[in-house]
Amino acid sequence: VKPDIVFFGEALPRRFFECAREDFPRCDLLIVMGTSLVVQPFASLIGEPRQGTLRLLVNRERVGERADMGPRGFDFDGGTTDLFVGGDCDAAVHALVDRLGWSAEFAALRQEHQGNC
Repeated sequence: VKPDIVFFGEALPRRFFECAREDFPRCDLLIVMGTSLVVQPFASLIGEPRQGTLRLLVNRERVGERADMGPRGFDFDGGTTDLFVGGDCDAAVHALVDRLGWSAEFAALRQEHQGNC
């Protein structure tokens, strides 16, 4: 029995590329969390939204910067639309949810999907 996931080294399903082609040009906010941004094709996805799209990296360390990934990489120090929040992803999500006033909705979603993750 194989789980419904893609193992390292396996090809991604065609639907992944179809959705990426359709979704990224319409993206208003890209949130990237908990990653090294080393494995392709995911690492290159940060450059897919149109220029000027807000991009937020929530991670223990800064990754995917222009020095490593070229002009489509993150530019956290250049006063652009790229933001970095350092630290634990779970804590950052809870803080963001609280700041946005979504705590009740978030708790309900977690309760609804408990055991599915």
